[in-house]
Amino acid sequence: MGQRRMKFYTIDDTLGERLKDRRNRVRVQVSFDFTGTGVEVTIPEFDVVSLTVTSLQEKTGGTVTRATLELDNTLGTYCPRLFETYRPGYNKYNGEKQEDGLGYLRPGVQVFMSYSAGKDLAFVKRFNLYVDDNGFQQTAIGSKHWITKLGLVDLSQKLKETDKNRDWTNDELLVHCVICDKGNAGFSLVHRIAERAGLGVDDIDCSTVTEYLPYVKLTGTVWDELSSLAFFYDAHIETAPEKPLVFVYSDDVVQFTFDNSNVTHIRIYDLLDQYRNTLRLKWTRYRELTGRELWRYKDAPVIYLADLSATFPFVVDGTKRGIEEDGYAARYTAKTDEGKTLTVVYAENIETQEVFESSLVTQGPALQTLLYDVIGKRDRAMLKLGTIENTVLLSASIHGDAIAGEPNFCHYISDSEETAANGTVALNITTPYLSESERDGQPYYRWWAERKLDKLKKKRKGFFLKTNNGVFHARVGAPCRIAMRDGLTADRAVIREMELRYRYDEAFVASFTLEEDD
Repeated sequence: MGQRRMKFYTIDDTLGERLKDRRNRVRVQVSFDFTGTGVEVTIPEFDVVSLTVTSLQEKTGGTVTRATLELDNTLGTYCPRLFETYRPGYNKYNGEKQEDGLGYLRPGVQVFMSYSAGKDLAFVKRFNLYVDDNGFQQTAIGSKHWITKLGLVDLSQKLKETDKNRDWTNDELLVHCVICDKGNAGFSLVHRIAERAGLGVDDIDCSTVTEYLPYVKLTGTVWDELSSLAFFYDAHIETAPEKPLVFVYSDDVVQFTFDNSNVTHIRIYDLLDQYRNTLRLKWTRYRELTGRELWRYKDAPVIYLADLSATFPFVVDGTKRGIEEDGYAARYTAKTDEGKTLTVVYAENIETQEVFESSLVTQGPALQTLLYDVIGKRDRAMLKLGTIENTVLLSASIHGDAIAGEPNFCHYISDSEETAANGTVALNITTPYLSESERDGQPYYRWWAERKLDKLKKKRKGFFLKTNNGVFHARVGAPCRIAMRDGLTADRAVIREMELRYRYDEAFVASFTLEEDD
């Protein structure tokens, strides 16, 4: 696996030193792409009344960011109902009314947020978000103070909505893929899934994860599928300023130390709700089988000969067989080397119509092949045979390579000492993303289960802390050290949630929720 660090954003040494001094006020800069053309327009800093940004890791694996932005609208600058010539230099941002009745102050506008501290230092771009569906909302406070409030969401919100216009009759099938490989994006699950949302190779910053999966059927949204991949392959996924999509493996480098010099409030608690001593994994295991018989004709009525071999009469004037009618489907199955018959979900390298016809065996005149479609459906062939004379079919079959599903494949792991002490506390897991590729000498699903159980059975601590220092370059997923007095310590704790709260008339507050991860 290629590794990329999950780390704090880079700031220069001068800014870093300034952030340690709480007397240096944290500053916020907000820019909009009002016209949707990629041109960023920075609004006056004194127009920003407040900005609260929350970034958190969802239980499903992905990291999302939401924000609330309040702007001073005393002069009507951010009123979506006041239309005037678009003149950013004069703080006239809405422009003229467009065909849909809105100007540029509308839902979906991209917003860029940057931070700095004190005077004369460059701003660090930190978040790229979008105005949510509620748009620019006006609020009056008293008779003179007008506020425009914006709810902001990141790209993950759009990725969660990719199935709104989905063709529910055709799930997308991906075969012969590794988890993530930028150099071979056509067979990289991360890239193929992101492609459904219009994201290309250059839009994705990623680690290389070489575990292999023969078959995946996509049934969820782009964000659901990517989050699941991140969960099972210990990756960090978010939509970030540096790239629209980040999928990186996190290493063990500690990024920051919270101690008595920068923490104003801290609470420690047990992560009892995360404790598990048993894992039960169950999923459909997909196996690749080459050169197999995928279908053989066996439909009734059947006439058995003296040696009990089956024959199938076809008559010109009489009842027609199903395979002589339109819409006949020859559904594939395949036998494993152990003799187990499995349902085929994806077949390829199917023999040609000429080969199929040459293998037809009849007792009497040959049958006609009126339809032989092995492309339209990957789990079946659409066939139609016909006859112009009475005849008897002795054998008809189709061969090729197959991916077949073995349902209810299970892996069970537990810690006997923990179960004896605490009873069975199990986590049941099902997913299409557990690979059988070897890592460290064993199938990946076993390797992953052992590591997961080792983590969940530990009595770990959680921490909630606040600081007035401008730790705006932190990010969810980054490991930190906690070194407070009175035993409030952790050599390594990972940020799971953070909130950055700025108000023009109050001190800056950064809040963090961390989990011990030794």
